[in-house]
Amino acid sequence: MKKIFLSVSLISLCSCATIVDGGPDTINFMTSDGSNVKAQITTKAGTQTMMLPTMMSVPKSCKDIQVQVVEDKKTRMSYAVADSQVNGWVFGNIIFGGLIGLAVDAATGNVCTYPSNVVVPVNHK
Repeated sequence: MKKIFLSVSLISLCSCATIVDGGPDTINFMTSDGSNVKAQITTKAGTQTMMLPTMMSVPKSCKDIQVQVVEDKKTRMSYAVADSQVNGWVFGNIIFGGLIGLAVDAATGNVCTYPSNVVVPVNHK
C-alpha cells in the first residue's frame, strides 16, 4: 500500500504544468476597434457563434483557435488565430519529473496554453 501511495505521490509531483497551470484557459476575445461584432470561434470542442467582445473558457490544447468575424452589412469578414503555445511549466518536468511528469501533462492537455487576449481585426464597409 505504501508503494502505491508513494508512486501516486511522485507522479502527482512530477507534472509541473498540470499542478501550477492546470485547467482551462480563459481568453478575452476583442475587436481591434472596440466594436461589437458576431464571430465564429472554432476550438478543439467545436464551433460557437458569439458576439465580440467576450471572454471564453477553453480547454487547453495544442490546436490553434480560429476566430472568424461573420460578414454583415457593416463589417467584412476577417480572421484571427489564438496560437497554442508550449506551456513554460512543462520544462520543469525535464528537470524534476522526467518522462512521467511530461506524460501526465500531455494526458491532461496542459503541455500547451493560449494567450489571455486575442484581438480580432475589424474591417468596416
